[in-house]
Amino acid sequence: MRKVLLLAVLLAGCGKAAAPKTKVVVPIDQVPPAVMNAAQTKKPDVKFNKAMKIADGIYEVQGKTKSGKIVEVEVSEAGEVLLVE
Repeated sequence: MRKVLLLAVLLAGCGKAAAPKTKVVVPIDQVPPAVMNAAQTKKPDVKFNKAMKIADGIYEVQGKTKSGKIVEVEVSEAGEVLLVE
């Protein structure tokens, strides 16, 4: 009986692990206009040349300033800027 109870407790504590954030490369010309407009409005001095779709409609758009600094902007599909790095 103890073994069955122990096994039940162990199994109850084992759930699915959170799904890892996967990034899918998206050609820059296929990024939704709302996403690109938001990124360009937030960082007008950056030439964006790379984009990835993270999850749940969030895009990470990357580019460089004229001085070569890499900038990343996370934007929702609706055009809301979520993070600037």
